[in-house]
Amino acid sequence: MKHLKWVLVFAAGVIACAAVFYFGSADSAKLAVVSLVPGDISWNTDPKLHGLQTAVLVGDPSAPVPYAQRIRIPANTVLKPHSHPNRAGMVTVLSGTFYFAYGDKFDETKLKELPAGSFFTEPKGMPHYAMTKGGEVVLQLNAIGTDGTVYVK
Repeated sequence: MKHLKWVLVFAAGVIACAAVFYFGSADSAKLAVVSLVPGDISWNTDPKLHGLQTAVLVGDPSAPVPYAQRIRIPANTVLKPHSHPNRAGMVTVLSGTFYFAYGDKFDETKLKELPAGSFFTEPKGMPHYAMTKGGEVVLQLNAIGTDGTVYVK
């Protein structure tokens, strides 16, 4: 039992060190103080992100730092296979139903239906594709920059 305790303490230390290494030198003391209500959010058309509307909530997607961004996708939009250089790409579906799949060839039969409240990841460099159908979708992306989109040829 005593050995198990030390193994768990060691494992926790390894995980903590790995998290610090993975997330870089992001210092929580440097995180901006932000409090937004929906009317405060400023939407822009983002040519780097398929021309969709985006709103940066905190951070800087063009720098190697953590950031949070909202993405608004109109109804009946097809997002062709692409990948992103971001690290730790984590996405939550805030509203609507998003259809999403991993792969380098668009195949509508492989799309997974993700209603509001769903969550998925976008691992760095992993091709994926998506679409919306009958209504607008709003996503929230939490990632570490720098951002970008690389389309599969």
